[in-house]
Amino acid sequence: MRMNIPLDAIDSRTSVRSFSGRGLDSSDRRIIDAAIEESGPCPFGTGPRFALAEPDAGGDVAMGRIGTYGVIKNAPAFVVGAVKPGPFVFADYGYALEGVVLAATANGLGTCWLGGTFDRNGATDALRLSEGELVPAITPIGETAERRTILDRTMRALAGSRKRQPWSSLFFDGNWNKPLSEAEAGPWARALEAVRLGPSASNKQPWRIARTGSAENPAFHLFLYEDAAYNSAIRGIRIQELDIGIAMRHFEAAAIALGLPGRWLRLDEPPVAFAQPLVYYSSWSA
Repeated sequence: MRMNIPLDAIDSRTSVRSFSGRGLDSSDRRIIDAAIEESGPCPFGTGPRFALAEPDAGGDVAMGRIGTYGVIKNAPAFVVGAVKPGPFVFADYGYALEGVVLAATANGLGTCWLGGTFDRNGATDALRLSEGELVPAITPIGETAERRTILDRTMRALAGSRKRQPWSSLFFDGNWNKPLSEAEAGPWARALEAVRLGPSASNKQPWRIARTGSAENPAFHLFLYEDAAYNSAIRGIRIQELDIGIAMRHFEAAAIALGLPGRWLRLDEPPVAFAQPLVYYSSWSA
């Protein structure tokens, strides 16, 4: 079953680093647990696992003090996850965790993707990793503070968090020399815009999509515009592949909300010629 996410959750999602400090209540936990349960199945068939870590809570909730080097303030909980490295596992991880992020947003909870600025030892303690597993990224989760901290505001300004590349840099029609306009995208423009609004590591926005087929029966082919050095900067983790999973979740969620047909399917050969630094991942087709 695919998760139903309202479009306004994609529009309103923002990175929250300042939290009120209020602990999660039973309703919050039900929302998060349901979002984790419904975060799959993932497009490439792998199965990341997640847990809710509340350092100050008791009971059966996963425990573990997770440091964020001062980046996150007063977060009452974190959603942490683990995978074993393999083909496309990080794309699936990004897809699944972004499903949790969007479900949290839709229910008034704040989140923030963390790929490098957190203590992996604390996350490891919370998850009790098995041999070969690692933690690609986590998110704090909780009630947003009324005012952002100075560090939060500074980080947003430095990252240009709300800045997005123009359509002409991201979406193409048939080949990489012909940008696809919003008007030409027709009813699919909203799904593509959902991709453009997605969060990405260091706000690099590395996704590229080429449309093929007719206006009545289009296919959309998703590529990573890879920064190879950045993508491998964290040992064992393809950080930009997480961004691909986020893009896949946003496109799918928007298509479902709009009643548009299709699903993600990886083709043996995409019908669009490409060369490095482009890397093909998957295609959306009815």
